[in-house]
Amino acid sequence: MKRSAISMGLIFLFLLSSLNPVHADETVQSLKVGITKDENGLNPYTYVTGYPGLDLVNLLYDTLFNLDENNQPEPWLVKEYKVSEDGLTYELTLHENIKWHDGKPLTANDVKFTMDYFIKYPKSRFTNPLKTIKSIEVTSETAITLYLSQADPNFMIQPLADLPILPEHIWSNVSNPDDETNALGSGPYILVEHKSGQYYKMKSNNEYFKGAPPINEMIFPIIEDTTAMYNALQAGELDAISSSISPELVEQFSSNPALQVVRGPGYSTSLFQLNAEKYPMTETAFRQAIDYAIDKEGLVNTVLLGYAEVGSPGFIHPSSAYFNSEVKPVYDKEKAKQILEDAGFIDKDGDGFREDQKGNKIDLTTLVYSGNPIRIRTAELISEALNEIGIKNAVKAMDSTTVDSLMWPDFDVSKGRDYDLGVWSWSNTMQLFPDRMNDLFHSDPAIGSVNIGGYNNPEFDQMGEKLKGTYDEKERLSLIKDMQAFVANDAPIITLYYQEIVGAFNPAKYDQYVFQVGKGIINKLSFVSSEKSNLPGNEKVSNDSAASTDSKTANTSTENEGNNTSLYVFGFVVLVAVVGFVLLRRKKKDKGKDDFGF
Repeated sequence: MKRSAISMGLIFLFLLSSLNPVHADETVQSLKVGITKDENGLNPYTYVTGYPGLDLVNLLYDTLFNLDENNQPEPWLVKEYKVSEDGLTYELTLHENIKWHDGKPLTANDVKFTMDYFIKYPKSRFTNPLKTIKSIEVTSETAITLYLSQADPNFMIQPLADLPILPEHIWSNVSNPDDETNALGSGPYILVEHKSGQYYKMKSNNEYFKGAPPINEMIFPIIEDTTAMYNALQAGELDAISSSISPELVEQFSSNPALQVVRGPGYSTSLFQLNAEKYPMTETAFRQAIDYAIDKEGLVNTVLLGYAEVGSPGFIHPSSAYFNSEVKPVYDKEKAKQILEDAGFIDKDGDGFREDQKGNKIDLTTLVYSGNPIRIRTAELISEALNEIGIKNAVKAMDSTTVDSLMWPDFDVSKGRDYDLGVWSWSNTMQLFPDRMNDLFHSDPAIGSVNIGGYNNPEFDQMGEKLKGTYDEKERLSLIKDMQAFVANDAPIITLYYQEIVGAFNPAKYDQYVFQVGKGIINKLSFVSSEKSNLPGNEKVSNDSAASTDSKTANTSTENEGNNTSLYVFGFVVLVAVVGFVLLRRKKKDKGKDDFGF
């Protein structure tokens, strides 16, 4: 009895010493990550959003290169590469023994097939960057050479670090890719089930060429109501969420001992989108007046509680090396009124709202996602500001699918648009390189693939065409700054703010997240087996201040700041051995279960 009591005492001591979770190469059985909308089929043609939709796709598919935590391209499927001095030739060598989820080998022929397929069946995000490729030569099972018609300074980012590689033996039989439902790739996870509007379920690809992933099963419940998602995380029903925490809830989350909160710069760009094809938004003066009427800094302080950076009217984020610091946000209600008066938008009947130059009443509608409280509040404040300068308008909140169908039908700008105004946001990828301004504002849908406002200005188009053929960095910098100044003056959109990312997760369940600048913790790097970096962006928000500069990374325990991992691992191993022996003797089994009742 005495020996048994001592043993139990030792077990108790080991339990106390092991309260801090140990995550040294252990495998997590199941992880639940909340997402806000159904992303349709998770293949490169059918996903919906840039974040987290494309990030879920990238768990199933691989790219030749991958963006690291600081958005710099690094080899992924590619083992070795060589770029010619003139930037026209890319020689790529793939890793050996890469397999598709069905066990068949991934070869250089699949890479060539993918590039040819996206040219034949366009998907603007992936197709446009491929158009600089003049020819492709496969020299072996693992070697391929790309010959460009002109040098592209962003070629390593797009397409090489962006284009998901498709299996030829599957997609060669697909002639309607927009309707395709298969999601068989080579990525670290395999799609097991998609229950529309409810969840996605993935399992680990244990044959992954970079090693078996650290999580056996990943479940992505679809919870459109962000409040419900926040509650589920705090109640322990979710292990992490893809959405950034609302500013007013940061303190509440950071005081929860079961959660870790991380924050960092966000490149997601929130803007007030104008339909520049529809009168009176076709009038430059009308758009300029709207710009002057909106207090962007006030939105940051009121709606975001300071957890954002004021938007640049030239769109490009202030952290970019191409940022034009001379382009500054404007706010002057009296000037906005004067611009409208000078342009002939006058209140002729004395009802407090302006008529157009022909005396017709103006009554506009601002669309916004009904499931996004921050956007709704932003839209309401902008609506009030426009009403104050005499532009009659109202906010209409609808489900995201409906808003998308009106502002961006079938995600194809060539199909037009049916709206007046809208609060919109582009994911971080739109800020990865400045040439995306062509995508945003060029009038040709083949180039301006995300010009959802139908903006058309020949002078801007000329600048965009010139940028495409400019390779000297000094000339590019000068031209890109001129483009920002042009956009700021012409106001095809009103850049509002870049919201800071504040993420949260349960570190006891899994703590090996990587904070990708401009995106957050839900990305491919977080869910593969690799050495994790300590990033300055992964600051843990302290209980005392949401703006704490206490530098703790996303893979740091919430409670313990010491570095006693080796000791804990040793203690944990001994504990497992002792407890395992006791449990075996009692013949008890752990009965896990999956609960999909979301």
